[in-house]
Amino acid sequence: MVFDSLDTLNWPAVGAAVASAFVIGLLWFSPQVLGPFWARQVSRYTALPEGEITNEASRPTALSAWLGVIAVSAVALAVTAEAVGADSPSDGIVLGLVLGLGLGATLASWPPIFARMPWQWWLVNSGAFVLMQVAMGTILGAWS
Repeated sequence: MVFDSLDTLNWPAVGAAVASAFVIGLLWFSPQVLGPFWARQVSRYTALPEGEITNEASRPTALSAWLGVIAVSAVALAVTAEAVGADSPSDGIVLGLVLGLGLGATLASWPPIFARMPWQWWLVNSGAFVLMQVAMGTILGAWS
């Protein structure tokens, strides 16, 4: 039933959503924006040097895996948008906020709650995720 809806998705819109989220993430975690702060938070938890963290995060294998995860998220968002009838940019914004905050940010809170990851790490990651969901939702809603 759910997989039947994959046939009706607007795949160019999904592709544009993936590309927009990837670019947002690259900018968000870039050395000029929040990359050094994020690496410092990860370093606090892992005791790995910040340079090692940023070098590993910018490797093609890590970026490819992240792109794949973004694609899964975009498809899930597109299926949800279709299921709830989100057919405008504003509908997509609301959907991105609801899913980004209601699912993504809350589920990502487990490491700071249970594993003592820094809450600043959660804030940076969740902020990026919510922004990416809103951007993807906007594109998917506008392009429906």
